[in-house]
Amino acid sequence: MSNMHPLIIELHTLDRELARFEYKYGLLSETFYMWYQQGHEPEDPAWVTDFALWSGTYQLRLRRQEKYRRLMAESLARQDTLTLMREAVLMGTVG
Repeated sequence: MSNMHPLIIELHTLDRELARFEYKYGLLSETFYMWYQQGHEPEDPAWVTDFALWSGTYQLRLRRQEKYRRLMAESLARQDTLTLMREAVLMGTVG
């Protein structure tokens, strides 16, 4: 479980970055990413860099989320949930 804490911190960091883009452009990242993957270009040439960063950040978020799910599924297959919660509390990862 100790390897999960840095991953959770990274996911929250990515979420904050995605929220910044979502607020700025008025779209949720999921919607933006589908639009962008279809080959649409930004209206304003000044947005090109932001859109590339937004897309890359979203892709990284998807990969990290999948890694979290995989690691958690592996942990759950080896242990029961109560044991996992005890370990998290002992390690100080639960506030």
